[in-house]
Amino acid sequence: LLLPPAPVSQIGVFVGTSSGATSFPAVDGVSAHTLWGYLALQLGGRGAYDRLRGDDEALTAPGAAAISELLGGRPSLVMIDEVARYLAVADGRSVGNSTLAQQTTAFLMALMEAIGAQPNAALVVTTTQATDAFGEQTSRVLDAIAQAQSLIARKEHVLRPSDEADLPKILARRLFARVEPDVAGDVATMYAKVAEDAHARGTDLPERMTGASFASDVARSYPFHPDLVTVLDKRLSTIPNFQRTRGALRLLARSVRTLWESHPEGTRLVHLHHVDLADADTAEDLSSRLDKATFEPVIRADIASQPGAELSHAEQVDARMGSVFAKRLATTAYLYSLTRDVAGAPGAVLVGAVLAPGDDPNVIMKALDNLEASAWYLHTDTRGYRFSVEPSLAKLIQEAESQITQGKAKQAATDILADCFRDSALKVRRTWADSKIPDRDDDAWLVVLHWDEFGSACGVTDPAEVPRQILDLWEKTPSGGVREYRNRLVFLAPSAASHAAMLRAVRQRLALKDLATSSELLRALPEEKRREVHDKAKVSELEARVAVCNHMNVLYVPGVGGLEPVELDVVTTASVRTNQTDAVLDRLGAMEKTLTAGDKPLDPGWIRTKLGTQLDAALPTIELARVFARRSDLKLVLDRAQLSALVAAGVRNGVWEYHDTERGEDGWATRDHPGPAVRLADDTLLHPVGSAPPPAPVGASKRILDALAQSGASRPSPASPGSEFKASGKADVALVSARQSATDAKRNELRRLTIEVDDTGRATGAQLAKLLSVVAPTSPGASIRYVLNAVADLGSPPDHLRVEFDGTPSQFQPLKSALDNVLRSNDAMLKASVVVDFEPAPALSGQAVEDLVARARDTGPDKCEVGLVTEAGP
Repeated sequence: LLLPPAPVSQIGVFVGTSSGATSFPAVDGVSAHTLWGYLALQLGGRGAYDRLRGDDEALTAPGAAAISELLGGRPSLVMIDEVARYLAVADGRSVGNSTLAQQTTAFLMALMEAIGAQPNAALVVTTTQATDAFGEQTSRVLDAIAQAQSLIARKEHVLRPSDEADLPKILARRLFARVEPDVAGDVATMYAKVAEDAHARGTDLPERMTGASFASDVARSYPFHPDLVTVLDKRLSTIPNFQRTRGALRLLARSVRTLWESHPEGTRLVHLHHVDLADADTAEDLSSRLDKATFEPVIRADIASQPGAELSHAEQVDARMGSVFAKRLATTAYLYSLTRDVAGAPGAVLVGAVLAPGDDPNVIMKALDNLEASAWYLHTDTRGYRFSVEPSLAKLIQEAESQITQGKAKQAATDILADCFRDSALKVRRTWADSKIPDRDDDAWLVVLHWDEFGSACGVTDPAEVPRQILDLWEKTPSGGVREYRNRLVFLAPSAASHAAMLRAVRQRLALKDLATSSELLRALPEEKRREVHDKAKVSELEARVAVCNHMNVLYVPGVGGLEPVELDVVTTASVRTNQTDAVLDRLGAMEKTLTAGDKPLDPGWIRTKLGTQLDAALPTIELARVFARRSDLKLVLDRAQLSALVAAGVRNGVWEYHDTERGEDGWATRDHPGPAVRLADDTLLHPVGSAPPPAPVGASKRILDALAQSGASRPSPASPGSEFKASGKADVALVSARQSATDAKRNELRRLTIEVDDTGRATGAQLAKLLSVVAPTSPGASIRYVLNAVADLGSPPDHLRVEFDGTPSQFQPLKSALDNVLRSNDAMLKASVVVDFEPAPALSGQAVEDLVARARDTGPDKCEVGLVTEAGP
């Protein structure tokens, strides 16, 4: 602009914040009532004012001619600032059918017209953007200027003092004595590298931070973080009463001073979170001064406390985590929430605004999760995170939790505990319901203790020291005597360290359950929040169960030296069981403490050494179960069938002999003479090897032997030379061995199968039944014949029974039952075979032969001879 050659004598200045609607500062002893009266006094004193006195007192705008006459063609300068602020005030004063604001707008148009007609007069009007504070009034001024352009010859000259790119430079120039230009590039490179690494590790960041331009953005905004500049220019500037540049300077002056005085390590940029909301003046600027007085409690409750006051929720999160990120995130979210448009910011924006060199983005995201769960006024929805004066779901939950009494929470926890641990292979005894645990060798017990049994500690403080109440239950019977069967008890106790966390989870479960069933509350919540309440209630039920299970994590197991402590694995929502007793069983199984159906059989020789002198004489088999129940160095037997199998294995391996006294001499079982099936009882005994009497001569009279010798059993037609493969032993073992021999000889098909038993004594009936079970009479493609010769002594000579049979299974059926009765109750000699011809011949490696092996293994004779006839050899 060209300056005039001489000083301008007529100058009028107006600042919209310096007056009320009709009260202006006195000039030359006169107080004007309007903007035009006030400017007239400044431009020409009382004489000029008198020309417009009537318009001033009537609050009606003068026309352009009256203003031109007042200026008188003399050099004049009129400057008007903050006129939108004044229009907002003047809107409240009525003037006839209009308002003082409307009259003032008319005056501005007349003033522009009058000044536009004079070459030696100028008008300077400053405005903000229409989106800034008093945007509606600013729009009026801009509209007036636009309309005046059609009436004046000159066009206005618009000067924009700054835009977003200029704001960092203006702020830096006003706040810092010196900013080193060379540092900006280095800092920008560091921040770009941090963002790149975090993004590569899966951190969700704003798109602008993951591109090549981010380093340039940081360099341009240095020494301020780009997000700080964005919030000041695009967010806070939209709020009435916040001035874009002056407001930012006032806000940052305190923050920069605090940073300068404290010199926090690693600070390379001024971030949004460096705006110290703990400072009362700063908090005032960002709440009450912005007509958001109700946000002051939000700041104190969730973001930043004042010295000596209770910590805010963000500060509490930081204290628990040992970090600083929750408060930084909360401050950033708060500043993003102060806007007239869409409030808040996505989580990625918050994390990016906080992230600095040296920070772990995973810790930042964890802090954000914890902040969301703790803050009372922080809301999350599709727009992101934002603070509001409305209570969040976290606050509603905490308020509901405060209504849950300690007693109610403990009772609910007890109910959950009772439901978590129920009878399984271990029966459950809950000591708070019944602590009288019987002293028996049959049932195995999981004894669950209640936290109230541990006094104020509410659990075990040192697992290595077995609690006295547990020792008493283990060592004494309900009547006070010495407990005999100690290896039938396992104890589960709570850990003192997790009691408070357990009660918190249960209390939250109860609170959410109440909220989810409160029709009044649900009606007041939007649909999205209602769904969130129901979802959280459902999750909290599982989380409470997990918390109770993790509280009950100290297991005491009988061992060589007494009760041994075992800490159970941490339970998660993915690993919690419907019946948590099964988890205890899994842990005992991993320790090889239990003996169940699927476990590896015990070694009879090892058990023999454990029994010691007890096996020097007859020992009731049931005593085995009692020994295991007494001795804590042995396994906890959960399936007694394993003990029956142990007895049978000991007989087969020659470790001991077995006698079922109910069956007399026929009840003996030895290594060389397998006897009856094992049962555990007081009248079935284990004896040292050699205790069994010698078997009675088979066929009590020689006539039986002679009769059998004189009888000839029929045999199938002979096989081709080199095509029969034989093996003897237990049915399945012999069958597999003969098949292997045939396979080794390059044979492929099974043409005929012969299984033969040769037995004497009173077990012949059982062996015959086993023989006939190997091949089902209805097997497809099989032609079956039974060939047998049996002689039974009926007790007193010459009484005997002699049977010879050679025929099909259907022909044998009428004879089967009677012969079985005779053979099972009398001494007898038996030679019998099953001959099966196959058409078509099955493959030796096929499923049909595998099925034969399986049947032989399950029900076949204990000793036999197997013959396989195959195709002729090559």
